[in-house]
Amino acid sequence: MALDVGSKTIGVALSDPLKVIVRPLLTLKRVDLEQDGRRLLQMILEQHVERVILGLPRHLGGEESEMRQVVQPLADYLQAHSSVVVEWMDERLSTKEAEELMKEAHVEVKARRRRRNEFAAAVILKRYMQERST
Repeated sequence: MALDVGSKTIGVALSDPLKVIVRPLLTLKRVDLEQDGRRLLQMILEQHVERVILGLPRHLGGEESEMRQVVQPLADYLQAHSSVVVEWMDERLSTKEAEELMKEAHVEVKARRRRRNEFAAAVILKRYMQERST
């Protein structure tokens, strides 16, 4: 499972059990750390997730973004309340790539705005899987 965590939403993407196919799953509206964490833990259990890949917020120059302070508490929560492995993957330009993918797939503009984060999570997960396979 990959997460693209923002201050207002969390994009969620999953791979198939064979770790071949990546698909955007959904975008959650953030409530607070406790509720967000519980919803994600429930999905982790339901989907039999072994590993959560969090998008690591970085500026284009490579230095970590201030958004890390938004994402880190959620990473800590997941690690403290489950046995799932939490890893980080550079998320630079994932939203831009997600926009291009949706455009190529002829996703309506209105739906693109609504699903942007889950597609960005799919991009992050795809990158992670490609990096691990080489």
